[in-house]
Amino acid sequence: MGFTLDQEAIQYISYFENISGATIDDCVVMEDDKIVFIVKKGQAGLAIGKRGSNIKKAQRDLKKEIEIIENGETPEDLIKNSLAPADVTDVTISTSNEGKDVAFVKVPQKQRGIAIGKGGSKIDRCRRLVQRHFEIDEVILTKS
Repeated sequence: MGFTLDQEAIQYISYFENISGATIDDCVVMEDDKIVFIVKKGQAGLAIGKRGSNIKKAQRDLKKEIEIIENGETPEDLIKNSLAPADVTDVTISTSNEGKDVAFVKVPQKQRGIAIGKGGSKIDRCRRLVQRHFEIDEVILTKS
């Protein structure tokens, strides 16, 4: 469950902790240039700030879109948090015949689009985060 932060991520974390007062557990710069901060459990509100003030300031200063996800103690929690506001009804993690850990995520049919995100961005981000934090190889959406 180890991952490394590059210099850019360390700088973003330092900056965002200073303006928000929240503890940042991880920072990932996505392919679409969005910065995703993983905040300590229970600190999402502190990170966002009143009426989104911390997000707005960071977006202005860094000229990048900012997203906050609350960390989870388990892969199931992190998956649910990263796919919000989609209603994840169940997460089952199993090992495939090839020895890969796979998370099967149940989402109601009407909310699959929310869970997938524009161009698959939300589900891709979820896959990347659970791979990084819990070494889950794949995340597959199933019908609830």
